Formats: sequence, structure tokens, C-alpha cells
Amino acid sequence: MMSRRRSIARQLVRSCQTIGLGCATLAYPFEIGEEELRAEVAVLNDDANTDGVVLLLPLPAHIRQRIVTDVLRPEKDVDGLGSRNAGNMLLGFPSFIPSTADAMLAVLRDAHLSVAGRNAVIVGRSNIGGKPIALVLLRQDATVTICHSHTQDLASITRDADILVVSTGRPASLTADMVKPGAIVLDAGINTVAGKVVGDVDFAGVQEVASFLTPVPGGLGPLTHLMLIRHTLLGPQ
Repeated sequence: MMSRRRSIARQLVRSCQTIGLGCATLAYPFEIGEEELRAEVAVLNDDANTDGVVLLLPLPAHIRQRIVTDVLRPEKDVDGLGSRNAGNMLLGFPSFIPSTADAMLAVLRDAHLSVAGRNAVIVGRSNIGGKPIALVLLRQDATVTICHSHTQDLASITRDADILVVSTGRPASLTADMVKPGAIVLDAGINTVAGKVVGDVDFAGVQEVASFLTPVPGGLGPLTHLMLIRHTLLGPQ
């Protein structure tokens, strides 16, 4: 997990450097205390040269995520992790949308894939994946169903989806027999299996059934970095 966070940080720095946007990585000891980390975030709040801050999750188990993310000023919380951005997004007010959800919306828009009136199923309900993705699709007038680890007969629900978003954190958790022919499938997962990066979707099987499928790597992942850059430059939308 630590190596994945380092890899994400390096990729984000490279993306920023490509367009000439300053970006710095701040690494803290794993043992840092909650109050110490809150104090570090508060320093970034007051730094006039810092326009956006991204906290790479998950935080160590002894640190409560909400206690730290809510210290960050909402206008600098460019990944929309804090309670104020999350609440504004829920109510439809200007806010930063978590980058994965915004990347998914960009893919649908750029591919000219219609959302309004379609059945969308989200598999996963994390605060940075499934939940914000569901809200984004709801705002685009999709009919949204959220599935999770306690959902009964998952396949019968996913097979009814026109748009299927998978964010389970488990490789190959969506297989071809769970997908309606012609469905749009967005893989929001990132896992490492036998040294290879794979998503939450069984790509080889599902690509034979779906009309549109995002790959891993190279799908939503790189776009999330671009969304973070966009948020930093343009502010809440």
C-alpha cells in the first residue's frame, strides 16, 4: 500500500510538471500523531503559495481520516475529501468532486455516451469511489443503484445496468456473465496481481460483452491526476 501511494505521488508530480504546474510531495513518518498531522495541514492552509492539497489515502490506522481532512480549507481540498465539499456535492452546490468520480464523468462526456434516463449500477460504496460516483451520475439524471458486500444476487442487478461502474478493490470481481450485452463498463479499481496492475473487472472476458470498457492501467487512473490539476486551476464547480 505504501509503495502504491508513492507511485501515485510520483505520477501526479510528473503530470503537473508536464504542464508547468508546481507540485511538491510531503512525506511524513508513519508514526506521526493525529494532532501533528493536523498541524502540518494547517500550515498548508496558511501558505499563500499552495493552491491545492491532496491527501493520499488510506492514512495510518491510528489517524482518523475525517479529523485530518476537515482541517483542510474546502477551497484547497481539491480531491473533495472533506465534509464541507462532500456536503456541498450532495446538495448540488459548487464543490470539488473526488477526482475518480470527475474522471469517470469526463470519460462519458468525451466519448459522447448518454447518461440521462439510463440505469446505472455502482458496485462499491466507498467515500472516494462508489458514493461520489453515484451522486455524479444522479446529477446527470441517471437512475442509480448502489451495490455493496451485503447485496443479494449481485449479478442479477448488474445484468440490468446500462452503465456499470466497479469500485470494489478486488481484482476480477466483475465477470462477463454479470454484464448486459452492450453495457458501458467503467473500471475504477487498481490492484496488483503477480506484479501486474489490474482493475476490478475481468478485462479479457468483459470486453467481449460490453460496448465500452475502460482499461486498467491507462483508463480512469491518469485522468484522475488531470482532474486534480483542473480543480487546482479552476476551483470548485
